[in-house]
Amino acid sequence: MKNFHPFFSIGTIGMIVTAVLHMFMALVLSITSAHSSFFTLYPMFLAFLLVGVALTVKQQKAAKEAS
Repeated sequence: MKNFHPFFSIGTIGMIVTAVLHMFMALVLSITSAHSSFFTLYPMFLAFLLVGVALTVKQQKAAKEAS
């Protein structure tokens, strides 16, 4: 898998940034009310990641069949 779909990159970077921000807000700032906003961010970036994986696999299969 040399060329990943852009959705894969968006999902991966989004999950990493969201997790780091969530840990920072929970451990350093001790903001408990912020957890509810992350319940929407994680599934959103997970959806981007899964769509990116599916489209990358589809693209790789099409490239393999063409050659």
